Amino acid sequence: MPTQVQLKNRATGRPIRAQANAAGDALVAAGDSEFVEVNRHGTGFIVRSTTATAPVKTLQTTTAGLGIYNSAPDGGKSIVIDALFAVQISVGTNFTQNGIVYVLGQTRVAPFTSLLDTVRKNNGLGPETATKALVKAGGAILDAVTGVTIGWMPWGDSVTTGIDDLVGAVIFEPVDGLLIIPPGRQFGINVFSSHTTGTWNVGMQWHEKQLELKAIG
Repeated sequence: MPTQVQLKNRATGRPIRAQANAAGDALVAAGDSEFVEVNRHGTGFIVRSTTATAPVKTLQTTTAGLGIYNSAPDGGKSIVIDALFAVQISVGTNFTQNGIVYVLGQTRVAPFTSLLDTVRKNNGLGPETATKALVKAGGAILDAVTGVTIGWMPWGDSVTTGIDDLVGAVIFEPVDGLLIIPPGRQFGINVFSSHTTGTWNVGMQWHEKQLELKAIG
């Protein structure tokens, strides 16, 4: 049976009456876009690699175009991934199919060192100092526990890219919280391609949130 709950107007401090279902869940209509609140609070971030790296045409182990490490302590904030993306910087002499693959570590490992200082806030109120993400430039950067061939998974669709001077492809794949980096885990991103000629900058958008993660199995 529908019921009523009392809410509070954040701007005026006055109570608001709203409808709720039998479980007490408020029935509301969205007034803002999906990520306004997390970005308004300064907990939304974006990063892109600064050095373009070649795509891969075999599933890797420890090599990634970009690495992210969640430096929070156990029980701390999680990194909730909103999107993965790649920007084509140079092309080769072949038409290619290109898509994003990722690996998410399953156990706590050591943090990255020699970090990129390129994380930006999605609300524009930088510079960024509060993120739990440690960002590592591309290379053989993942630890041997995280970087295993069986761990690399596809995300999103492939795009076809041109040859010679026909550069400019962009891959942007929404994740919308379906992937979470817990405290102490590494995360790697690569562009998977039919040819290893050409280069890409890869990146990620995310927000950070205190979550009660559960290992059920």
